[in-house]
Amino acid sequence: MHDSLTIALLQAREAAMTYFRPIVKSHNLTDQQWRIVRTLADSPSMDFHELAFRTCILRPSLTGILTRMERDGLVLRLKPVNDQRKLYVMLTEQGQTLYARARSQVEEAYRKIEADFTP
Repeated sequence: MHDSLTIALLQAREAAMTYFRPIVKSHNLTDQQWRIVRTLADSPSMDFHELAFRTCILRPSLTGILTRMERDGLVLRLKPVNDQRKLYVMLTEQGQTLYARARSQVEEAYRKIEADFTP
């Protein structure tokens, strides 16, 4: 066991991701892209800064990830006409469809984790 809480939390995250990573990869997504899809699935649109906070992705990294996701037709980035400093992000229909397909697989992975860690 480690004395470092941060290392222990990272190890726990990696242990959990062994259940989810194959699912995410089967949908041609990275871990970060899945976090974005999953987070946006609960909201019609979200402010860029809020999305960065909720997905634990640094804003400079999020910009590049969203560029690729927009190119792939999964998200749209929208700027309100009354405030060009703001940026909102939303899933496209294709992104929503991808989430719907992956959701049942992810829920099954959660059930497997619970079963594996329940005495």
